[in-house]
Amino acid sequence: MSLFQPMRETNRSLAGRIVDSIRDMVERGQLKPGERLPPERELAAQLGVSRTALREALHTLAALELVEVRHGRGVFVVGDSVQATVQRLSLALSEQPATAGSSASSEAIARLRELFDIRRVLEGAAAEWAAQRATSEQIAEMRTILASDRAARTAEQVDSALISELDGRLHALIAASTTNRTLMLLMAVLLDELAQARNRSLALPGRITRSLYQHEALVSAIATHDVAGARAAMLEHVNDVERTILEHLAQDGASNA
Repeated sequence: MSLFQPMRETNRSLAGRIVDSIRDMVERGQLKPGERLPPERELAAQLGVSRTALREALHTLAALELVEVRHGRGVFVVGDSVQATVQRLSLALSEQPATAGSSASSEAIARLRELFDIRRVLEGAAAEWAAQRATSEQIAEMRTILASDRAARTAEQVDSALISELDGRLHALIAASTTNRTLMLLMAVLLDELAQARNRSLALPGRITRSLYQHEALVSAIATHDVAGARAAMLEHVNDVERTILEHLAQDGASNA
């Protein structure tokens, strides 16, 4: 029986489901550091997906440094003691209370605030380092993601799942451009933990448009190597997302009181 199984239907994009599946196998030890993944055509067939979707997923996994693409040799799993530490962090976070439905307890709101506090520290630093270290190829990829994001947000029928996926890819790429592996792995865990909050925020009135403008300002600062500007743009974005979510939760709580 193949280790790789066809993707199940969820509200995540196909590429996102592939990323989640392979990342889970790495974290569970089913895929070992240094192990080579099956050839692209074979892996796509085992997963029941197109090669285009698989390539997109592998690109994201490579940006998170969970796999390494070695040209002419294949795709290899990356892993070390830092990965194990981050896995323990992920398990610890998953044991804390999460928000449920459209309302949230005071304990869940406190946890959400803590996650955003951590996000300010990590992503503020990530934006600064990205402005210093991002390669021209990474900046070009950020702009490509922004272009796809802009098209998705201005489409006649807005695909919120795709927008959320692109949002996560942009933040992961910014983390990857810092060349700090520990930060990248921590951000991978944090972005997963905040996926529900991100999806909720993008559904709120005006959030999609503001988020796009904030991302554009952020990438512009990184592209011009404006260290202070990149940090300020990232913090403005993170603070605005947190404020929007908390205001919505407060309003929802009042209406249910």
